[in-house]
Formats: sequence, structure tokens, C-alpha cells
Amino acid sequence: MTHVSRTVFAAGLALALSVTSAQAQSADDINTIIRGLAPIAGQSMAAPALTSPAPRGPERVLVELIIKERVIVIDPAHAMDFNVVFAFDSAELTPQARAELRALGRALESPELRPYRYLIAGHTDAVGDPAYNQRLSERRAAAVRDYLITAFAINPDRLIAVGFGEERLKDPANPRAGINRRVEVAMIVTP
Repeated sequence: MTHVSRTVFAAGLALALSVTSAQAQSADDINTIIRGLAPIAGQSMAAPALTSPAPRGPERVLVELIIKERVIVIDPAHAMDFNVVFAFDSAELTPQARAELRALGRALESPELRPYRYLIAGHTDAVGDPAYNQRLSERRAAAVRDYLITAFAINPDRLIAVGFGEERLKDPANPRAGINRRVEVAMIVTP
């Protein structure tokens, strides 16, 4: 093999390995999301009570929310936070945000998650006016929902977008911290 062909071969091999590594990472991300959002095998998800015992385990706590005059019950045990990046004071998804949401979209398309509905909840930090943060979190949650249902084969009825503004800080001790700016996805257990 000549020096040039060895260099081309090595470059091709490096490219192939990086693509395979990226695909494996993506598959790992998708599987992690499925495990985080899917119900435990054999566990009934139809119980609308605020607490109900999980099979052979500790008590399962469900959270009841009133969204647009409708009661929604979510299961925090089947919820995940996503660091969806938005430009300052914007609800427009950045390329980085779309990349972050790809694994979520693929997971929501999967047979494991397809039978379930999910709440897409937008959160902000506590910087600025609370009413403004509320509206911004609503617009951001809607942007995530819209992206997921247009870019992936996800029935729009499966996703409900809601904004919580600064109401549910992830780190209440640090209300201005970036960790509070997030999108949460949680399984809806009410019919």
C-alpha cells in the first residue's frame, strides 16, 4: 500500500469509526430516554389517584396539575429534564437545541413509548419579571412540542405543552442558576 493510499485508508477508517461512535452514542441516548420515560413492565399506568402502591416497591407518588382547566396527573418517576438551549429572550430552537431533542424524538417514536402521552414543561430561572418568565416558558415548551411533532412521527395528541416559568425551580437555593432553565418531559397517567 502506498503512503497516499494508507493516509486515505486511515482517514476513511477514522471517519467510519466516528460515524459508528456517533450512531452508538445516539442509540445509547435514545435507550436512556426510553428507560427514563417508560413505565416499569407490569405496572398499570391508568391509576388516577395521587398515590398508589407500585408493585413490590415503595409508594409511587403522582402529581396532579390543573392545565387550562383540565386535571392532568403526571408520574415524576417517569420524567426527565433536557437542557434545551435557546437564545437569550427567545423561544426559537437553536441548532444545538434541535440536536439535543433528536434523541427524545426518536425515543418518543419507539414502540416502548408510543402508547403513552407526555407533558412537555418549560421552566425558566428567576431572573426578570415572573409574568414574563411564565410567557417565555410557555412559548419555549410550545416550540419543543412543535418541533417534536413536525420532525418525528409523533401524534400531536400525545404531547401537551405547558410553561411553569420560575414556579418550579430545580435549584431553589440558586434561583438564577442555569440549571433552572430547562424543558422537562413527564409521563401523563390520566386518560
